[in-house]
Amino acid sequence: MRVSESRALPVRAVRWLNFQRRLKIRQARRWIAFEDIARFEADRAPRAGGRFGEVFLAHEGQVAHKWDHYLPVYEQLLGRYAEGFVDENGGRRPLRFLEIGVSEGGSLEVWRKYFGPEAVIHGLDIDPKCAFVVPDSVARVHIGSQDDGELLRRVVREMGGVDVVLDDGSHVASHQRATFDVLWPLLAEGGVYICEDLHTAYWPGYEGGLHRPGQFISVAKALVDGMHRWYARMPDTQLHRSGQHEVRAVHFYDSVVAIEKVRRKPPTWTKSGTGTKEDRAKEAGHVG
Repeated sequence: MRVSESRALPVRAVRWLNFQRRLKIRQARRWIAFEDIARFEADRAPRAGGRFGEVFLAHEGQVAHKWDHYLPVYEQLLGRYAEGFVDENGGRRPLRFLEIGVSEGGSLEVWRKYFGPEAVIHGLDIDPKCAFVVPDSVARVHIGSQDDGELLRRVVREMGGVDVVLDDGSHVASHQRATFDVLWPLLAEGGVYICEDLHTAYWPGYEGGLHRPGQFISVAKALVDGMHRWYARMPDTQLHRSGQHEVRAVHFYDSVVAIEKVRRKPPTWTKSGTGTKEDRAKEAGHVG
């Protein structure tokens, strides 16, 4: 065998392995990821499901897209902030709301109508054209990437802090995690962090996949584990520590995860009452 032939064999083998890898990816996408979302478009208007739904369905400004089942979810999660944010001392002040992903600007207009004129509303998008979609009276729009930590910190400083984060940005898993890692420590006590369109957490094109580490559903599950770290040994990770000490609740909906931030103390339990089953058994004349 000539040297040239012996060297050609590994090349053919590598090509074959690459072909098999691409084939497996295509097969996985066919049975795991249904990325054609156009087929889900509604043929009739949904029920409002609360005031947010009423505001959204009556909106006539810039284009806004929301899955129909999000409307009552937003009402459940954010209705308490519609008249302002209640701070740790029980006082009420304007809400500070940050939306990652501006698109056509309609969502920001809807949030302004919902939260009212006093709310501090900012948006962030990587597309420079988004700087012009709404006036500053609706929202202050920043241009840049959601995985730019310094930009995120600068935005929050300009806002004077942040109470609600809604990540509707790139939907790429690494971007979502980078955004969370920066903004979660900055989120106010009593605030909520929302990540939506998490069907993408199962799409390989967005760094997702079923049970794939790093996609945001897995991040949220790690926080749930951390919430129970009081009762079991588990790895000392940042997500587990945050879940144990800073997470009051993690809400899972179809394609939406919401995380409530509240400082937690070690859990305790309390007993009330004095009667026992033995006492009742004796009263009934039961022996043994």
